[in-house]
Amino acid sequence: MSLPDDDFAQLMAQVRGGSEEAAQELFDRYSGHISRVVRRRLHRRLRSEYDSLDFIQAVWASFFAAPLDEYTFEQPKDLVGFLARMAYNKVVDVTRRRFGTVKHNINVELPLENGPGGSAEQVAVRQPTPSQEVIAEERWEHLLRGLTPPLRRVLELLRLGYTHKKIAQEVGLHPKTIQRFLRQLAERWGVP
Repeated sequence: MSLPDDDFAQLMAQVRGGSEEAAQELFDRYSGHISRVVRRRLHRRLRSEYDSLDFIQAVWASFFAAPLDEYTFEQPKDLVGFLARMAYNKVVDVTRRRFGTVKHNINVELPLENGPGGSAEQVAVRQPTPSQEVIAEERWEHLLRGLTPPLRRVLELLRLGYTHKKIAQEVGLHPKTIQRFLRQLAERWGVP
């Protein structure tokens, strides 16, 4: 649906009437104006986080959510001015939020290579290193050495995340016996 500019009033009437084709035509014709405002006003440090399409969608969503009967646009320049003002306000809101609040302040963000680790390759992770895994496995084997099969099973089930009650049911021991065994084991290993 392509209308000449002098049929702007007819296009707006169709949009107010709920025509999806007219809304698409409006979007196609005037999104470029929104995009120019966004590109002109969006701070350079925010360009890696926000795309002009984000703002175009937000402006059109607000435009079509507003009661269109309350707004009259005599000429295309009136609509362009209205959309440009909406885009400007949305960019200002994001800028204020990203520069002016404590929670989302972009000024306190550091690139990964400037962080505490020094580079992206040196980022700390919560997983154990291979040597820590080997040491832990050796300690585990040392812990199990000399235990009876039921007590070994208790520790294996505990390692898998079973509760004392579930372990007691699985092994056939009373939960208090399991607690006593674990307390004695902790004392022997010097664990508080």
